[in-house]
Amino acid sequence: MKLVSKANVYLVSRPSVDWEQVAAFLADEGVPPVPDSIRAGSDASNAIVEISARLCYMSYGRGRRDIADFIHNLLSSKDGSVFEHVNYGFVLTGVSRSLTHELVRHRAGFAFSQRSQRYVDETDSSFVVPPALAQDGEGAEEASAILEKALETATDSYADLVNALGSVIPRERFDSATDRRKAIRQAARSVLPNATETKIFVTANVRAWRHFIEMRGAIYADWEIRAVALQILDLLQKEAPLLFGDFEVSDLPDGTRIATPEFSKV
Repeated sequence: MKLVSKANVYLVSRPSVDWEQVAAFLADEGVPPVPDSIRAGSDASNAIVEISARLCYMSYGRGRRDIADFIHNLLSSKDGSVFEHVNYGFVLTGVSRSLTHELVRHRAGFAFSQRSQRYVDETDSSFVVPPALAQDGEGAEEASAILEKALETATDSYADLVNALGSVIPRERFDSATDRRKAIRQAARSVLPNATETKIFVTANVRAWRHFIEMRGAIYADWEIRAVALQILDLLQKEAPLLFGDFEVSDLPDGTRIATPEFSKV
């Protein structure tokens, strides 16, 4: 039985711009060409925000000339709709089903693809240790022993249930062996705990990511999802500093971190 205590977060997709089409659009509209109209330069995320925002007023070639000032004005004015054009995708591993149950509540602007317990055999699955059980102090060893015993019982029960259902569910009821395995595993998963490790591909736009980080990076959020929110923020602040640079990260006495945006609910 493998225990996991830290998630892995991979930034796997980012925005891109077809500059030839942007140039064609500007030429057809009779406005200044790319260098004069798009102050973001080659930064795709900032350029997408700028192109979409300037289109609302056809202000190409006019207005704020500094892209940092331009985006700061959007954030401070809470003109968040233009941030919905910019998407980033992450693969998360080493996270629990508890975390993903909370994660998928973020619906607007999000897309999810998660490892299936119906198709994937969980006999040798890993389990995520809740951060509270990773704390030192009196009773920590006893708490960890209770958790490990429960997870061992769940693992054994899953394997036993898969074997038992293999004898009970008739083969002739299914068109393929895959469908029969799926029926067995979807029933056997009922004994698996929320601590079962899973993997999920998550894509969201900048506005949605900002909301997620603001909500799940706050002090009252669950410790596991808060840690993941901070990992995502770390990557996005490097990837798109103008879009996420207003988040201030603070260390707490317990060794965890929180994130607070200067511009809330953009």
